[in-house]
Amino acid sequence: MTKVDDRSGLDARYKWSTEAMFASDELWQTEFAQCQAEVEADPFAAIRGRLGESAEHLLAYFRESQSLGQRIEILYIYAHTRNDEDTRVPLYQSMMAQIESLAAKFGERESFFEPEILALPEATVTGYLQALELQDYRHALEDLVRNRPHVLSAEAESLLAALSDALGGARRSFGQLTNADFEFGSFTVDGQEYPLSNGRFGLLMRHEDERVRQAAYEKLYDVYIGHKNAIASMYASSVTKDVALARARGFATARAMRLFANNIPESVYDALIEGVHQGLPHLHRYVALRKRVLGLSGVRMIDKYVPLANDEQPSYTYEEAVALVSEGLSVMGEEYAGILRKAQEERWIDVFENPGKRSGAYSTGTYGTRPYILLNYQGTWDSVSTLAHELGHSVHSYLARKEQLPHYSGYTIFLAEIASTVNETLLINHLLDRTQPGAARAALINQQLDSLTSTLFRQTMFAEFEWIAHRHVEQGGALTHTFLGEQYGELNRLYHGPDFVDDERASAEWSRIPHFYGAYYVYQYATGISAALVFADRIRRLGAAAVEPYLGFLRSGSSDYSLPILARAGLDMTDPAVVVQAISIYGELVSELEAYFDSKG
Repeated sequence: MTKVDDRSGLDARYKWSTEAMFASDELWQTEFAQCQAEVEADPFAAIRGRLGESAEHLLAYFRESQSLGQRIEILYIYAHTRNDEDTRVPLYQSMMAQIESLAAKFGERESFFEPEILALPEATVTGYLQALELQDYRHALEDLVRNRPHVLSAEAESLLAALSDALGGARRSFGQLTNADFEFGSFTVDGQEYPLSNGRFGLLMRHEDERVRQAAYEKLYDVYIGHKNAIASMYASSVTKDVALARARGFATARAMRLFANNIPESVYDALIEGVHQGLPHLHRYVALRKRVLGLSGVRMIDKYVPLANDEQPSYTYEEAVALVSEGLSVMGEEYAGILRKAQEERWIDVFENPGKRSGAYSTGTYGTRPYILLNYQGTWDSVSTLAHELGHSVHSYLARKEQLPHYSGYTIFLAEIASTVNETLLINHLLDRTQPGAARAALINQQLDSLTSTLFRQTMFAEFEWIAHRHVEQGGALTHTFLGEQYGELNRLYHGPDFVDDERASAEWSRIPHFYGAYYVYQYATGISAALVFADRIRRLGAAAVEPYLGFLRSGSSDYSLPILARAGLDMTDPAVVVQAISIYGELVSELEAYFDSKG
């Protein structure tokens, strides 16, 4: 691990190459001024109101929007990467404010497009879909027209736009209450004080001392339970808003409305829940193993995250991490390996922590730039896994931008986590392949099982809870803290099985999940990891025969809807069999961990 007091002390090879976008801040300012002048002059003045006249006018809109929009996006990527290098620098704070304001102004300039297109006669739009000069934009236009039945009158759309801030009030209130107003204080065990916050809670739930876990659990949940009526009211408002908007736009359910955005049929949601239900016996086995290894009469919420197998984890230099990731992903073939080398040679990655640097990790970039990865590398196994994860996103972006037109070079949230999780899975499989049976291997399996449990099972349980809550309101019911706690408790018992011990606090977990205020989002974590596990398993078993369809998925970007893209790569996400296969892989890991502890007696 390398840690510096000042960013200037870092070797250039550990810093991302923002100069590939602009060689200096002054050149950024010059380009910004040019784009600002073009936006102020209104690049759509000669097009607005004339989209129905000819395919040429529509093509002119697409080209102007794409050209200027791409330049603004590059300006944004430069400003936000420089700002994240050191968030204390006023210059980059200012540049971020400048570009965000310009992007908003550009959005205002082109906001006429969607309502104007949707107001055109159907025959006109049908003709445009057949026009040769618009074939590069056909899918984008079809996707826009798909919304026609759910677009309201201009007056109604204007009213909903004006109310958008108020409609997000429940989400903001929940965030303010739980992040700003809630104070959890600290607690003391054996003379040691433990500060408590939402962020620290997860770490404390892995503490080896049961008394520490119990104290943290009680102290945090008692604050939430103390505000149960207010939180239930906030969540009820959020769900009621979802149901009302769905009805206003002509959707049968809020779920149908949310999934419509990415053209995902509700059968995918149903297939996820059905497949996970079929696989619950594997989770029940893991809970039973946890009960046995920890010597418990039953597994409580405070026992769910305690490591079962501890082994001293090695530290990895960044160069060792790069080598390990390259080895683990070598099964992907030479093209993929070449892109990984390019990531190092072209300095896509900002590696080490420095004062003022944004925390966490991400992959960013746009059409016309390199992918850029922010890390805060610490030398741990988690850091190595994070490197593989973010490279998955970046290779996905690189291939999509290389193969697709700019407007198809992104990808949906439904697809976003697949490539990153495939990388992580191939990496852990590689490490397992070279680790002999024993404590080290058991610790790796334990880590993998906990990660899969949190993403595949827990997120599906969240998704099922959301569905129950929304259906209850759609059928005329009221969401009270009593009803929500009862439903969540039933799901806890269903998912975790007979060895799980529920209590009032465990049943109140729903009250601290912020994702519930963005309805029908979390299911995508579970579908994504299911697809990734199946892809990784095929690649591991079949090699090149499975790699090429997978690379085809990465190259597709958003040139089609998510499900057809996956179908061409061999995955039918409307079939529960995909989720069942993913959970069978989970079950194999449970079996190996059971065998390890059986051998220890």
